[in-house]
Amino acid sequence: MSDPAGRLNIQLRRVASGFACQIGSTRPVASSALFRGRGMTETASLLPLLFSICARSQALACAGALERAGGMKPDPGTAHLRRMVVAVETVREHLWRILLDWPAILGEEPDRQAMIRVQAIARDVFAAADPDGALFRPGSETPIPSPDVLAGTASSLANLMAERILGMSPDVWLERVENLAAFDDWCRSVSTPSARLLRGLLDSGEGRFGHAEICALSDPADSELASELRGPQAAEFVARPSWRGLPRETTPLTRYAESGLTAALVADQGRGILARLVAQVVETASLIQRVRGGGSGAQLAVVQDGALEAGVGIGRADAARGLLVHLAEVDGTRVLDYRILAPTEWNFHPKGVVAKALAALPDAEDSVLSRRAQLLVTAIDPCVAFDLVLP
Repeated sequence: MSDPAGRLNIQLRRVASGFACQIGSTRPVASSALFRGRGMTETASLLPLLFSICARSQALACAGALERAGGMKPDPGTAHLRRMVVAVETVREHLWRILLDWPAILGEEPDRQAMIRVQAIARDVFAAADPDGALFRPGSETPIPSPDVLAGTASSLANLMAERILGMSPDVWLERVENLAAFDDWCRSVSTPSARLLRGLLDSGEGRFGHAEICALSDPADSELASELRGPQAAEFVARPSWRGLPRETTPLTRYAESGLTAALVADQGRGILARLVAQVVETASLIQRVRGGGSGAQLAVVQDGALEAGVGIGRADAARGLLVHLAEVDGTRVLDYRILAPTEWNFHPKGVVAKALAALPDAEDSVLSRRAQLLVTAIDPCVAFDLVLP
């Protein structure tokens, strides 16, 4: 039976110049068409049910698109709470990789017990923040829970991250581990699987592997996004997006490229495996810090200014894997058209960052090459299963 979420097929083969990479996808990128003709409220309720991963990021982008198209201004408290819920979801997604996938790369048992705790914490905050399922309903004015709910959630996640990953609180780690020397000291003084994996990449030089020069997807104006998503090549743009004629990258690394530690690693190691994995840790710690502080200074995507036609809306969310964009066209309360542009299509574009990064790997025996390729794909993190076929 085929996977309803689709799969990625990644093939790496040896050529005279090194490697060539081909990426195919069965992701149902046109599935959002099923919302045509539905009501706005029905669309907002049904859409997150299609996504088992990052459902609340999808709901945030959906609410933003429908509210903008319908001429609604979200209640400020509701908008803020939505962003905090998405921050917790993003933390959960990153911790899934860090606690389950990273130990497996070392040949160790995944930390399932810690991940069960993370899941329980996230469920509790989602239930407290959205008890009646109305938080992401267009135009909703949801009662805001006590600040203690978010603060308690952040404290629980911070304690778990300190215990299982960092060896210290996220706040302290962000303050202390901000340059290469401090990172090296931390890697050697903490014995968690995460620290040992990163230390191994640093010592072996493998952290540099997979460097690829791909421009980041900056902050395109809503009007430009709407033009692409409504134009004659919209289906191609959703499936294989490019910007100004070039593939782009949208990942935690592009979001935190200017962060002290991430910037230092990129300068020293390039945009390879190590910098990408560390960017996930930096983002996880930073989001926990923001939720604990009530979200002040949060850098989560919001609706951008820019002229749009009446009845057209763009919604955005900084999902765990990159920028997520929704477009809605409405007539009254009925959806005329709907499109979703997901980060996986940017990053796993046939000529995008994953293809170039894999092609840049040094040749090695098949078992070593396979491990490095798997690690690189994990570092860039698709939102669906993938098959990796090597020479």
